[in-house]
Amino acid sequence: MKIKNLIYLMLCICVAALMSGCNGGGSDDTTPTPTPIMGTDVGSDVTIIPPENIEVTIYSIDPSSLEKVAIEVLIGEVTPEAIVEEVVSAMRDEAFYIGVNDVILKDNMVIVDFKADTPPVIDVGASVEGMILDAFGQSILDNLPDCTGVIFRIEGKAYETGHIEMGINEVYIRR
Repeated sequence: MKIKNLIYLMLCICVAALMSGCNGGGSDDTTPTPTPIMGTDVGSDVTIIPPENIEVTIYSIDPSSLEKVAIEVLIGEVTPEAIVEEVVSAMRDEAFYIGVNDVILKDNMVIVDFKADTPPVIDVGASVEGMILDAFGQSILDNLPDCTGVIFRIEGKAYETGHIEMGINEVYIRR
């Protein structure tokens, strides 16, 4: 019984020591001085403004109906890369794992360079391949008013699959 009481007493002392150390061991007036943020005075209110997101419409494929669907997404900046990234993400959400090597803006044309070992290049039928390309093309044209056309490539070469063949600079869709 004495050991139990001794353990209980030690536990109470530890808890009391921890509780008294919570305010820094000094008086209640020891609140820390805030570190100023660049360009502000200590004590001034700082408003953090999140970057503005822009709502855009991109396209994906509904896997149950295999139809192109419009999706509203928020992006920080409307660039060809951001649009393609959102389409890839939306396709992935629907179990279409698209591989993109690069997105290039050249002479008001957007060039999307696909990986050779992922859809739309492999593992899809002709109609799904066409819908994937349509989704990328339409998403780009709808959101980039200065873009006049979209070119697709595979690993830096002409877009050629078992279903679709295009020249290296052949425009798939244009405004």
